[in-house]
Amino acid sequence: MLDKKSYDLLSYLLTLTEPETVTTISKVLNQSRRRIYYHLDKINDALPEEIEKIIPYPRIGILLNDEQRQACRIMMGELDGYSYVMSVEERLELSLLYIAVSKERVTIDKLMKLTDVSRNTILNDLNDIRQKLSDEEYDIRLRVSKARGYYLACHPLSKIQFLYRLLYRVYTKDNEKFIAIIRKRIINLPEVMPYFSDDINDYLYTELSTIEERLGKRLNPKDLNFMVKILPYLLLSYHSIDFTAEEKERARRDFSLAWERLEYQMAINIAKNLREKFNLSLDSIEIGLIAMLLLSFRKTLDLHLESTDYDDMRETLQLFLNTLQIKYHLSFRHPNDLLNQLLTHCKALLYRKTYGILSENPLTEDIKIKYGQLFNMTKSCIYILEEAWLIQMTDDDIAYFVIHLGGEIENHDVSDSQKNHVVLVCDEGVGIQKLLVSQCKKCLENCEIDAIFTLEQFYSVSDIITSNMVISTSDNVETTLPLLVVHPILTDEDIIKMLHFIRTKGRQKESHYDQQLDKLLKIYVPDCNERYGLKNQIEKIIRQEFIDTSLN
Repeated sequence: MLDKKSYDLLSYLLTLTEPETVTTISKVLNQSRRRIYYHLDKINDALPEEIEKIIPYPRIGILLNDEQRQACRIMMGELDGYSYVMSVEERLELSLLYIAVSKERVTIDKLMKLTDVSRNTILNDLNDIRQKLSDEEYDIRLRVSKARGYYLACHPLSKIQFLYRLLYRVYTKDNEKFIAIIRKRIINLPEVMPYFSDDINDYLYTELSTIEERLGKRLNPKDLNFMVKILPYLLLSYHSIDFTAEEKERARRDFSLAWERLEYQMAINIAKNLREKFNLSLDSIEIGLIAMLLLSFRKTLDLHLESTDYDDMRETLQLFLNTLQIKYHLSFRHPNDLLNQLLTHCKALLYRKTYGILSENPLTEDIKIKYGQLFNMTKSCIYILEEAWLIQMTDDDIAYFVIHLGGEIENHDVSDSQKNHVVLVCDEGVGIQKLLVSQCKKCLENCEIDAIFTLEQFYSVSDIITSNMVISTSDNVETTLPLLVVHPILTDEDIIKMLHFIRTKGRQKESHYDQQLDKLLKIYVPDCNERYGLKNQIEKIIRQEFIDTSLN
């Protein structure tokens, strides 16, 4: 039977797109080479008889073939929520979440029950947690007392900032099995359950979806969903803090920037409805917390950009854009629209910086690779914003600017009477939408991009769409038209698939190339593992040559 270490190896092998040696894998997984071979034997024993065994080839390493990959995915899928064994990192995250939100006394026995491990393991975990907290930018300490058990000693806002980052890591990993464990072991606790009821979640989602009607703003769909998921944790973490009257007043004033904003009035209304409908009372600090999140999350629409409150911000952004244009001879298609997009983005950005709310960008590394020149241009001018607003921009922050800029930089359009017609579907926000259009225009010259929709917009007009193909960043699209799913920042594989998709007008045509290449190599390379590694390297060279030829 496979154990946790075996599943760690199995999971890692499924991520590989190029061969890796056992030595490299052992370093990544922090296991000895001997243990890697041991767990590889266990995986091979678990594979169906008809599937070729996974063999590490000297100097090449391990790379799963298609049949092995499919069999391993099935094996991973058979690991249900009850047999799932958490990694050390997940166990620490679960313990930290519990300590952060519990209003009850947290003891070693409770942590043992929570994580299904021994007392010694919990003691080691607590030491690891102390070390991790000391490495964090927030001034947080894990303390223990007879009355309270284990608790986090820190400023209330620091605790919220830390918990926000922890929850972001948990939910962006998209590990449904681990999230199910959190639900089973934390959310279903009697003292916690009321905050996570389906009725409250449904109310919050519905209420936050009406922000456009109430405030003239529209939350980014992903941020909206994330806020509904994390808000109960943040409220509970606040309740678990022991305040003096003076400390509570200081915490209340931490949210004073939000008091004059429309978002604060909406937060008051949410608190009123939670009290009347669900008998859940929020105080002024919790109301301020909700307002702070509403101000900090990204918006796809903001009808208040002309307010004189933001004149200075607009002037600073205009100076930033002018400097970029003059220094690098750039030209933007719709400069006023771009300025408004950046103003919408930066209004929320400044609140995130003020309140220390994490702003990670999952596309940063892709953007650095695909748009390295534009990234460096933007980075060289970002000091204008940093000095004006007294903030420091991270690479993640700069990457968001590149997304907006990349979608507006002038390109020479190619006209062709024989163009195919495509609609794009993307729920990633206005900046990503524009960048996706720009990428597709560059890759698909013989193609007319009729429109780009969110998923909701696409369904509302699907019966009148005249396009003959759909390209989407989500696999949730239901349509009778030929559909291709790609990443928001196009990979080389995406580009190849798109070119094939357009040329065949979405018709799937069976290719015998893979079998033909394998058959040819078999004459000269009898060993199947050596042949598979060589075939993979040949295909990589061919793919790159195909992309370079097609785009130039």
